[in-house]
Amino acid sequence: MTSAVAGAPAGRAERRTGRPPAARRMSARDRGWLDFDSLRVFGPFHGITAEGLRESLMGLHDQQPDTPAVCAVDRRSARWLPLSGPDFAEFSRALVVRVDGRPDTADAVTRRLIGEPLGSRPLLLAIGDGFVGAKVSHAVGDGGVINRLIPELLRAAAQGRPPRPPFLTATRLPVARGMLHHFGRHPGRLVPALRVALPPPPAPANGATVAWQPDVRYTSVRSAHALAAVRAWRDRAATHVSAAAVLFAATAVALDRCGLTPKRPGAVVLFDARRYLPAGCVVDGNFSWGQYLVPADFADPSAVHDLLRSDVATGRPLAMLALRTGRQLLRPSRQAAPSPPHDVPARPRPDLTLTHIGRLDGYTDLPWAGPVEERRNISVPTTNGPEALTLSFSELAGALYVNASFHGSTFDPTAVARAVELICRDPVALVRAAGG
Repeated sequence: MTSAVAGAPAGRAERRTGRPPAARRMSARDRGWLDFDSLRVFGPFHGITAEGLRESLMGLHDQQPDTPAVCAVDRRSARWLPLSGPDFAEFSRALVVRVDGRPDTADAVTRRLIGEPLGSRPLLLAIGDGFVGAKVSHAVGDGGVINRLIPELLRAAAQGRPPRPPFLTATRLPVARGMLHHFGRHPGRLVPALRVALPPPPAPANGATVAWQPDVRYTSVRSAHALAAVRAWRDRAATHVSAAAVLFAATAVALDRCGLTPKRPGAVVLFDARRYLPAGCVVDGNFSWGQYLVPADFADPSAVHDLLRSDVATGRPLAMLALRTGRQLLRPSRQAAPSPPHDVPARPRPDLTLTHIGRLDGYTDLPWAGPVEERRNISVPTTNGPEALTLSFSELAGALYVNASFHGSTFDPTAVARAVELICRDPVALVRAAGG
């Protein structure tokens, strides 16, 4: 059998005209993320066009028409709505947009994605002057899913071929499998895993307040030397400490120096719970958990590392993910996100979230253009409240990228930028000055 479209897999014409799979309810793990988005911008690239990205999406739809990344979203009922081939070809026109924003096109792409709601779209791709941005509904998946999906869509667009389906057949009941694998052989692990440090409740608003409105901002800084400095210092002075612990401790010092001391003694740290699954298990959607942690001293890398290691060893992130999934299963309908407040404290302090993404190996073989020092790797997740400050750390081609997202109506963008620059300039000096 030959395909009716050059370069398409056999049977594409039939799939394009066939009936789509039935609508299906989102998993309990994903429903709670429907009000959140993940936003990434990379580049510059050569050889990637808006038409190529649209063809890449259609190629994915031809092969996996029921995968969430190519389904319409019914937000009211929290369902994925697969589309027929002709319907998706039309739908794809709204999934890719061009941006003209010189002199800083990367910022223009980012701002376009920040300002445009997804609505019924699972994702939105924006492209301009070689920079490509992706705003993806968090219900599609967490970072583990998105960092497989987006590079393959870009790779396929550059090479003029259908994407290789980035999602293997998912394991059924992954939370239950993880619980049995980690706790089944050692039931005694479950009791300490359920001892959770919870953020203290917010203090009553008895001080001065100011009017507030959403104003999402971001800061993204690249450092070619910070990771090498962290690893060299660690190998000399603290061989048991992870690079993530050093960066988290440096963040605590930098924020304090810039007048952004967090309101709580701890911070939410994101963990990927896939580590608890048996070998060979595949999970799509969301399988991460944000755990509130309070180190003995947030400016001490050893204290941060010990707490991170302890939480991983107990399996607490998996236990909390299981409890959250259970609560979602018991809810008869999706709970919409609460409306944001109309005012904030006159002197706000951030609710801090930290995530160490690690190496972005899936992006290294993309068709990068220009010198390596001009590469952009921007991340702007949905902020979790008006006083939220989220910092992420990732490595691309040996360089450290630190991204911060927040509301400019709450925090001074200059202060946030100064803190991020301090982290990237010399994280080791920050923790040494604090006695770490």
